Amino acid sequence: MSLPSFLLTVQPIRGLRILPVSLAVVLGMGGWGSLASAQVLMHVPVPNGGLMQAQGLQLATDSLRLAQFGQAEEALRRLQLAVEMVPNSSELHYVLGNVHLELGDYAQANQSLQKARALAPEDAAVLYSLGSSYLRQGSYFAATEALERAVALQPDNPNARFQLGNAYWLLNDGDRARQEYEEALKLDPSYWPAMNNIGLVDYEQGDIDAAIDRWERTLEMIDSMAEPYLALATALYIRGETERAEELGAKAMRLDPEYARLQVLRENLWGEKLMRDVQILLRTRPVAEALQQAAIDQFNQQMGLSESE
Repeated sequence: MSLPSFLLTVQPIRGLRILPVSLAVVLGMGGWGSLASAQVLMHVPVPNGGLMQAQGLQLATDSLRLAQFGQAEEALRRLQLAVEMVPNSSELHYVLGNVHLELGDYAQANQSLQKARALAPEDAAVLYSLGSSYLRQGSYFAATEALERAVALQPDNPNARFQLGNAYWLLNDGDRARQEYEEALKLDPSYWPAMNNIGLVDYEQGDIDAAIDRWERTLEMIDSMAEPYLALATALYIRGETERAEELGAKAMRLDPEYARLQVLRENLWGEKLMRDVQILLRTRPVAEALQQAAIDQFNQQMGLSESE
């Protein structure tokens, strides 16, 4: 499991969760915690330097408000204008890079974040976001370099530790990945994604009992996510506890049927062994039926149909 779209959100969401920061974090930085209402920008005059900077920051503030409510394209337009007005602001390049990441524009995200790094080479948040961007593109060595520097600058940040662990895991260095996940848990004992991912490492290294223990402990931390249910169910099924495995697997499908898609599991850093074994579980009758019903319910919900209809 890697962290979600805007990484520091309270609850990670499905998909490759390695985008850098939540809007709540961004909004609190640089004195932008007080938001002005977003307005339609009809014309921007060319003011003196001080006024231009003030207007640029106001545009950035408005753009973050828009991004917070899902209007990422409009947020991007305003941020680009803000960067043109204040080109030497590492903070603006940093936020622009994060919006590009949210939109999946990875090349543009890298460009903005590299500019932010050039302006603020010792900014851990910038390094963290840049490393996350590299991860999204599959540039694992570059990601590791940026994230190692971010951790060196901010060793007490569990998110940075977790993301560095993801980078090591993607480089097939399970031992170093486990070490960073453990550090994240030391810093925040409730950090369930780290506990979950230690289970991923254990499973690939052949210690199924340890993986089961990790996923059971993950579910003690959070019981509303499909991933640890499905991972635990897979391990139990392989160990021969078929009845409990099928029950937990069916529950995972009811929580989120998208986890039946192998691409989603890959994006959440599942290894080859776990990917192979989960396909056996997904073909069992209770799990397959739960998946089918969940897909029907999801379709009806999207179509605005009630169960009675």
